[in-house]
Amino acid sequence: MRNIIRLAIAIGIIAVVVYAALALLGFAIRVVLPIAILAFIAYMIYVLVTGRRPNF
Repeated sequence: MRNIIRLAIAIGIIAVVVYAALALLGFAIRVVLPIAILAFIAYMIYVLVTGRRPNF
């Protein structure tokens, strides 16, 4: 009986972690990816206009 309770708790914890990971992935796709694409486009325009790469 104790093994069933421990198994149920473990499955619950895993489900919460998976849900949090999927929520974080959704946030990354909605927010971070467009910002990264815009930054890459700005970098390419800078390289095309100036003819040189920036020194970071």
